[in-house]
Amino acid sequence: MLFTLLLSTGIIVLVKKNQRIQELSDKLIKETEEKKELEKLEVAISAQEKERVEIGRQLHDDVGALLSFAQKNLVNFEDNSEDGEVDYKSIGMAKEHLAESIKLIRHIAKGLTPQYLTKFGLVKALDNMTKQKSGTFIEKFDFTHNVPEDLTIPELVSTHYYYIAGELITNLFKHSYPTEINMELTYDKQLLKLKICHNGIALTQRDFTRLLSESDSLGLENINYRLNVINGQVFFKRLSDYGTIELITKLDQTQMKDGGSAEN
Repeated sequence: MLFTLLLSTGIIVLVKKNQRIQELSDKLIKETEEKKELEKLEVAISAQEKERVEIGRQLHDDVGALLSFAQKNLVNFEDNSEDGEVDYKSIGMAKEHLAESIKLIRHIAKGLTPQYLTKFGLVKALDNMTKQKSGTFIEKFDFTHNVPEDLTIPELVSTHYYYIAGELITNLFKHSYPTEINMELTYDKQLLKLKICHNGIALTQRDFTRLLSESDSLGLENINYRLNVINGQVFFKRLSDYGTIELITKLDQTQMKDGGSAEN
């Protein structure tokens, strides 16, 4: 009887110790994962700062210098024009400097893929976007997703998809004045879909089509260009008390296998 009681007590103590060990082990694993995420974030931030410094240097030293030369040549042309002379040389030099400036700006722009997107993938980049804008521009901005952790999205698709989403959100803030936005990213049957629901002034699909054809907005042109690149579509709906925007693109399985940025 005494032996049985001692054995039972020992088993209970052992079970509790094992539970405690498991709890400590789970806590350690969680802390390790959080530390790794923090280290990744620090690397991304550091790389982003270096990129900003380099872009600033290129804009100031290279593009700025060329634009200054172009300005001086235009000033010379203006001064000579006042004296009745046509200074073709100054105009020619200004055109050359401006053309070279445009080439440099395009070259710099090609390297502007967000570091956060590159490091962490599309899902976390969109989540980070909502966190940056929530509380500053809007009362409530929620993001959810139902995307497999092992899903690989080609870098080209991720980049354009991210910029389209950013442009759509920016346009919402500028023109629709919502106080609440719910954004959901899903993947089903090879379709990557981002659904944005908001309580602001909503567009219909007809409104969006008309704006694309009539407006000279650079933002709309960028959206249209990027949609063509990834074979994507965007759909607008206006309901009684809210509006929706859906961004959809089909992920090509062959392209996904060949390479891309893993979403994890």
